Amino acid sequence: MKKNQPDISEEEGYTLGKKRILLVDDEQVFLEQLKEALLYSSLDLEINTAQDGVDALEKLQLLPHDIVITDIKMPRMDGYTLLKEIQKRYPSTYVVVITAFGSVSGAVEAMKYGAYDFLEKPFNMNTLELSLTKIIRQQEILQENIELKGRIRQHSEGLDELVGANPKMQKLYDQIITAADTNLTVLILGETGTGKELVARSIHSRSDRKAKPFMTINCAAVPENLLESEFFGHEKGAFSGAITQRIGKFEKAHTGTLFLDEIGDIPLDLQAKILRVLEDGKITRLGSNREIDLDFRIVCATNRPVQDMIKKELFREDLFYRISVLPIIIPPLRERKDDISLLVDHFIKKYSKKFNSPVTAISREAMNQLLNYSWPGNVREMENVIQRAMVSTRTERIEYLPDLGKNLHEYVSSPVEDTAEAPTILVDAGEGADYHSIKSTLIEQFERKYFEHLMKKHGGVIAEAARESGLNYKTFYLKAEKYNLTKKRNRQDF
Repeated sequence: MKKNQPDISEEEGYTLGKKRILLVDDEQVFLEQLKEALLYSSLDLEINTAQDGVDALEKLQLLPHDIVITDIKMPRMDGYTLLKEIQKRYPSTYVVVITAFGSVSGAVEAMKYGAYDFLEKPFNMNTLELSLTKIIRQQEILQENIELKGRIRQHSEGLDELVGANPKMQKLYDQIITAADTNLTVLILGETGTGKELVARSIHSRSDRKAKPFMTINCAAVPENLLESEFFGHEKGAFSGAITQRIGKFEKAHTGTLFLDEIGDIPLDLQAKILRVLEDGKITRLGSNREIDLDFRIVCATNRPVQDMIKKELFREDLFYRISVLPIIIPPLRERKDDISLLVDHFIKKYSKKFNSPVTAISREAMNQLLNYSWPGNVREMENVIQRAMVSTRTERIEYLPDLGKNLHEYVSSPVEDTAEAPTILVDAGEGADYHSIKSTLIEQFERKYFEHLMKKHGGVIAEAARESGLNYKTFYLKAEKYNLTKKRNRQDF
């Protein structure tokens, strides 16, 4: 048997390598039996006990705990109230709820308030041990990420907007630092939404050119007939519509950095001109014969398979070798999911002031959604998801992400698995209807069909329908009441 644990009053701070657990139950016999069983377990734990919720909060105030295991039915303060107080005061403390009065509704209630797990007495100790093991591993990963991020920040000048502690991101930071110390041409490769422009800006902001211009052009966004003028500029009268002189991006980037995003979309004939400019460092404006000597640094990026394009003669091989002196590959988000918690924290802090949002945290259920998603749109998609959640959440925590992975069209019109028809919006504007009346009609039609759809899908259970919608219970209830949906309790009533 392990050595008896000292009383909480004798402890100061954390003991290295151990996890501190607080057991809360008004049944003294059960409390001692559970403590004894955990001491015999394979986990390295410090264990303290409390008689009820009030006693637990007093001990949590005196000493931080990693995990709280609490009963529900207790005098003075029940487990649900304790759970809510822990979430408010000690958000990094995980809570496991146990009770002899177990039920599905009780489990749902506990999870809603932020419990990590829910166990019904009597329970198998192996089940509890497995739950505790998962919690401890999650806490260790989070702590490792926080510590690593802190070490990265010690030399992160110019890397402020890049977030990640995964080994692949560490390699990326090293590549950025290496690239910044040279004047060589860089080719950034990565999927859509991985942050290629952020990497380009980081290279520039760490380089000797950081006080000089950083110019960017998305080669895929400019019409082909205007792209050459966008690059090199033109003189007045150079072509139809050229009513004034225009300075191109190469010229504007003089002494600084030019970022050519989506360079794979440049047409072949223009690729030859780009190659010549990179080799000579000179440009000629359209409509002029005068060469202009420039000093610039080129950083390129693409999400297209350049090697395949070369084989298909869609991209010049000589240009590829000219721009890829220093290649940098950005890992997709699905290959560094251990960075998701850091990204969530970053985006919540970034947008809390901008949106005047009360959101400061995310529930474990929502976090699990993020961890289990494939992220085809990478970090940009994740940023959009967090923004949407923050503007639609009126509480301090993002509870659930009902539209994760769905675009607007799918969310409004796609069928659902339980055969409940998704809302379809139709409007007859009527002759002479003005903008505001049409808009009002559309909004009302959408709301009526949307809330009716969710109430039907969840059999009239407002709490479940509200959670899927991303709205808080009160907001959803008022909307459902507005459209006379609260009196319908079952699916067949709709």
